Amino acid sequence: MISRRDPNFHRVYDLRECVLEHALPNWEDGLAPTPEEVRRTLALKAVRALGVAVARWVPDYFRMPKRGISGLLEGLAGEGELLRARIEGWDEPAYVHPDNAALAENVVSGGLEPSRTTLLSPFDPVVWDRARASELFGFEYRIEVYTPAVRRRYGYYSLPILHRGALVGRLDAKAHRKQGLFEVKALHLEPGVSVDEDLVFGLAGAFRDCAAWHGTPEVLVNRSDPPDLAGPLRAAVEDAAGLPPLRQERVR
Repeated sequence: MISRRDPNFHRVYDLRECVLEHALPNWEDGLAPTPEEVRRTLALKAVRALGVAVARWVPDYFRMPKRGISGLLEGLAGEGELLRARIEGWDEPAYVHPDNAALAENVVSGGLEPSRTTLLSPFDPVVWDRARASELFGFEYRIEVYTPAVRRRYGYYSLPILHRGALVGRLDAKAHRKQGLFEVKALHLEPGVSVDEDLVFGLAGAFRDCAAWHGTPEVLVNRSDPPDLAGPLRAAVEDAAGLPPLRQERVR
């Protein structure tokens, strides 16, 4: 089993009993759950994490086998471990974890409005399952790290943009830590996304948050699609109190 990672992030392995003894001093093999118990537990955790889920979205969350997942979820619902739900416009059954029942009712009644704008990692659960991201958000996403440079459409390591519950675009960014600079190499909005003040200020705040996390307080915007977004975005970033202005000569 993996015991730890060294400073270069390489896995360091040890004998299974040594790893378990270190992590769980009172461990005995007889305490291990059965494969079926593990499968049930992981399925319940996956549905809870996903909020609302159809059967085909559940296995990918913990890399579970796909075979039999529909029957497993239906069985858990029959036991009261899951709640049955329906997604408008979809025929297949969906499920909600009881822990999320109140939240789901609040959403359906219109009592909860998404308000956050943020940049997502390519490995964030919202987009990790590419098929789910496409079906749920209409967002086609891939990391172009392994795509030859001449064939890249959005950049080496593009970050999805979540805005008020929708995936509205993606960002090709680079943190120049020695220079203290967060460079927005290119911003691409999805077709049909309208540019308004709320989006502009949401994006500006997300850029500043990400830049601060990287320790690169200065933000530079190089290119946007649509092109006329860069100007308002630059002004919105400059309005952030207590932070240095953008290099205007390099913004277009």
